[in-house]
Amino acid sequence: SLRKLEEQPEWLKGGKLRDYQLEGLNFLVNSWRNDTNVILADEMGLGKTVQSVSMLGFLQNAQQIHGPFLVVVPLSTLSNWAKEFRKWLPDMNIIVYVGTRASREVRHLF
Repeated sequence: SLRKLEEQPEWLKGGKLRDYQLEGLNFLVNSWRNDTNVILADEMGLGKTVQSVSMLGFLQNAQQIHGPFLVVVPLSTLSNWAKEFRKWLPDMNIIVYVGTRASREVRHLF
């Protein structure tokens, strides 16, 4: 059944979602509730990143699903993704893995 988030959840900080971004979040939430795989294919610049970050926030805050979640992104967008997580979900713990396999293995030693 479709249940709609009528307004931006209080745990989503750092800005105000546009109406179409809230609609996109509702699309993702209801697809998840219906166990349906989807692709968020909005045009560039419309906020796919924040909608995706918001969905992970929904899982963590509304559903008490604390991950871990794996987000795989092109290297060219990595810093922006990390920035968006810190902006919109400052309470979510994020770890950025980047580098060669050898450098990533060294990270596990510490």
